[in-house]
Amino acid sequence: SVYGGIIVYRVAEAAAVTASKPTFARIRLTLSKIAALAYATTELLEDSPISMEPLLGKMFGEAIGFQLDEDIINGTGAGQMLGVLNAPCLVSQAKESGQAAKSIVTENILKMWSRMLTRSQGNAFWIANMDCFPQLAALQLSVGTGGSHVGLLQTNSIAGAPHTTLLGKPLALTEHCQTIGTKGDIILGDYGQYLVGQKAGGGVSTATSVHLKFIEDEVAFRFTIRTDGQPWLPSAITPKHGSNTLSAFVALNNRG
Repeated sequence: SVYGGIIVYRVAEAAAVTASKPTFARIRLTLSKIAALAYATTELLEDSPISMEPLLGKMFGEAIGFQLDEDIINGTGAGQMLGVLNAPCLVSQAKESGQAAKSIVTENILKMWSRMLTRSQGNAFWIANMDCFPQLAALQLSVGTGGSHVGLLQTNSIAGAPHTTLLGKPLALTEHCQTIGTKGDIILGDYGQYLVGQKAGGGVSTATSVHLKFIEDEVAFRFTIRTDGQPWLPSAITPKHGSNTLSAFVALNNRG
């Protein structure tokens, strides 16, 4: 059963129903801290034509967000989030026989989609390293004997906003993916199946102190967040009919 021990039966009229009992797993999220510290002189805070405190908060908030995104993809799970590339539930799609190093072929993309868990297909989207884009943009699918070719990658513009899709699902280019040819250079994932835990209230906590660098007449700004995360699935799932495992997270394997 893929539903935690819940099993349904066909029952004849007036026949007894066989009971099934759901089994619940326990997932422990242990919060770890990400922190940053900055100093600003009193002169800078008083004389700057822009307000420095909101600017510092924005800059460090973006930097912390960048690190959280990195951990969600590549985290080891040791004192940090468990990233999808290191999760037991990840499905790694093998390269094609004879496939050239550092290449992406149409069959890679089609087979990755075939390994996506059915109930996650609606929410899934692609992320890829920027180095992958030239090859993704050139991928084509033949249509019939002597027919034309259809590009797997489509870029549409609605009211001036470009929207790039791969097999009809959104594609985002990010430096958090590995370089081309390395496992994880392109990932198909349903991030609604990724659990994130943090303290009540959430967000980045900000604190200031005029005492830490009192002699230097500097103000200290500290930014912290405590969080943890991991994919919901403990392992890939073997479908009822078929032997290829499925998951909410699928990565293309090494082609080095």
